[in-house]
Amino acid sequence: MGLLDRFRPQWRHSDPDVRVAAIASIDDPATLTEIAIRDPEWFVRHEAFAALRAMVPDDAHYARLLRSCQDEEIRRKAVKVVTDEEELRRVAAEDQYRYVRDAAQHRLDEIQSGVWAKPPS
Repeated sequence: MGLLDRFRPQWRHSDPDVRVAAIASIDDPATLTEIAIRDPEWFVRHEAFAALRAMVPDDAHYARLLRSCQDEEIRRKAVKVVTDEEELRRVAAEDQYRYVRDAAQHRLDEIQSGVWAKPPS
């Protein structure tokens, strides 16, 4: 444990297990997005993404992940919940990983076909 750990928020602790445990108490989607983008440990990033997804924030947080996260698996997972067609088109055309591009194109096709649209009541 570092000396500065006493003064930092738990999600910035030097021990990744402490950071994972701290994620459960975070109720700010921007903080979870930041953790998913910047944490050095993959399992902390994925835990933050899972918490963000459970919180169901708006597209802005997922779009930020698509633009800023270096973890291609998180980008692929983010594509599955984005509804912004312009952002999906950008990812489908520009992402460095084919499976992320393919996932974005598939999601775009789903949105355009209305396959997940709710039936009229």
